[in-house]
Amino acid sequence: MIPRFSLVRAQAFPEAFEAFAASDGDAAWIAGGTELLQVMKMGFAQFGTLVDIKRIPDLSGIEVRPDGRLRIGAGTTHRAIERSPVVRRALPALADLEAGLANVRVRNTGTIGGNLAFAEPHSDPATFLLACGATVELAGPSGRRELAVGEFVQGPLLTAREPDEIVVAIHVPAADPGTGRGYRKAKFFERPAASVGVSLTVRDGAIAEAVVTVGSMTDVPTVVHAAAAALAGAPAEADALAGPVRAAAEAFGSLDIGADHNGSADYKRHLAGGLLERAVRGALSEAIADA
Repeated sequence: MIPRFSLVRAQAFPEAFEAFAASDGDAAWIAGGTELLQVMKMGFAQFGTLVDIKRIPDLSGIEVRPDGRLRIGAGTTHRAIERSPVVRRALPALADLEAGLANVRVRNTGTIGGNLAFAEPHSDPATFLLACGATVELAGPSGRRELAVGEFVQGPLLTAREPDEIVVAIHVPAADPGTGRGYRKAKFFERPAASVGVSLTVRDGAIAEAVVTVGSMTDVPTVVHAAAAALAGAPAEADALAGPVRAAAEAFGSLDIGADHNGSADYKRHLAGGLLERAVRGALSEAIADA
């Protein structure tokens, strides 16, 4: 049972910040509430005041900005991202990711900003957005700032967000021509056991640049530089991927992976190798079509 609390429905940032400050440290932000209400129900956290921010206009909307960046308001639900024609055109792998996230209840109520702010180690969006070079926009009483996803997520359930700051939006930079993105995961329960994100750029018939990230196996989503280096220079042909992908997967051997109910560290590395191949093939197909 959730203990009693006061609910403030803020319509704008100043109202939200004022309500948060008035709580004297006993408040939390709420939008979708899928994670927050669960931890309160289980007794892991308790707050006297919840400040509902989902009505603040700046937290909604999906658009491609004039500079080419894809902006997704932090209060946008996973379902809205999945169904967005803008996302389908600009970043189709994200729409596909959202379609397979958790369950229908979570997708209908949970928000992209809340997912990142909770920093659950098995987050789908964080791993993929890290591969895309995305940033997280924050607003607080002192102003606004942007942090790369890798800077924002600092540990399990730990971010660089100050308690009185709100996640406003996620920004994904425009990709160079010939760039494709891919994401694959293995899931036995509602959260992934292992996941891999890939971004690669094809030029002159070869993979010129690559980014490889892993999630759900490590404490935070992690960029695996050695895996990306193994892919760089490989021919941009599906039939030529086996060797480079095998070499890239070997880089997962250096990761500090913890065993849990999903399996041992070695088993997760094995899963990640197969996921890498599928993610690379998906990204390569998109990159070739865009070249």
